[in-house]
Amino acid sequence: MGRAVAVSLTVCFLVCLLPPTAACETEVANALEGKFPSPTGISPNKDDSIRESVHLASIGQHVGRQMLWQVLMGANLTERQIADEIDRAMVENGSNPLWPSFSTIVASGANGAIPHGDPENDGAGPKQVLPGDVVVIDLGGRVNDWVSDVTRSYVIGGTTNATVLKAYMAVHDAQNLTFPLIEAGTPAWALDDIARTHIEEQGFGDEFIHSLGHGFGVCVHEPPLLSGGTDDPLFGLSYNQQPLAPYDAITIEPGIYLDGWFGIRIEDDFLVDQEGHEFLTADLPRDLDWFMIQRDDYDPSLALVPPAAELSEPRLLPAPLGLIEIVALVGLASWRGQRMAERPRFMKLLSDDAP
Repeated sequence: MGRAVAVSLTVCFLVCLLPPTAACETEVANALEGKFPSPTGISPNKDDSIRESVHLASIGQHVGRQMLWQVLMGANLTERQIADEIDRAMVENGSNPLWPSFSTIVASGANGAIPHGDPENDGAGPKQVLPGDVVVIDLGGRVNDWVSDVTRSYVIGGTTNATVLKAYMAVHDAQNLTFPLIEAGTPAWALDDIARTHIEEQGFGDEFIHSLGHGFGVCVHEPPLLSGGTDDPLFGLSYNQQPLAPYDAITIEPGIYLDGWFGIRIEDDFLVDQEGHEFLTADLPRDLDWFMIQRDDYDPSLALVPPAAELSEPRLLPAPLGLIEIVALVGLASWRGQRMAERPRFMKLLSDDAP
């Protein structure tokens, strides 16, 4: 009875803290199942926990990129298999296994043009990931009660396609334009306007279909909303009028989505402070070399698929057999049977002739 009361009170507390949207649906759903990030309540070491959570997300991105390289080397992997391997690595390194930041998204090819990936399979489904795919990997860890939210995009095998390269650099450069203004007092909407103007100038204005970013903490989507408008089709929040505050943790994540072809999103995490900001994901690459996965990026001995010569099993006989081969085999078997039948009589004659 006491546990039920505690669960109810906690759910009420969470709901009261939430914006009037479904932004924290994961947290509420877990609370209703009796799962909590920590048994003693929200932990006070927010910034240190977020830093460690971002470190786990960086591990997840490195694992995801290496799995995509495996695809380039011949491995047959689905979006779900790659997402599961990412989750395993983050949990092994300390991410909360019962209360994830959110479901890891691995969205390849046309699925990448959907901001949250395959909608019927929680962001990572049965689609096989193929060489040549542009792939969006969006993930986060949770340490104590605090989350991270980090996205990188990759192209398996590299590309010379002008549209893909232009879209990637438009997103990359739009991020860079906002970084100097991430500080306490900057209106949340202003950062979106800066990034959106650049993407529009590059010809992709209609393909940037969500806000520039959002706050995060215990929930993966919290105020402030970094949006130039009052409506946001991705997160449903409406807190874009408030200025950044020195206790905020925010994402910067412009994206471009070409329906039926590919999507590109780059998402980095920041802590806003009195001096400006702390760039939490600065050590996780996001340049073109990181985007384009090549065969020589990793040690070939790490490939999951053995060389083709090792895959073929030796055969004792050619197959399929033709009529001539079958007749020859039947004759050989008959001759061998006759010789084996004569062997006892031959051995007896030898013994009788012995001195």
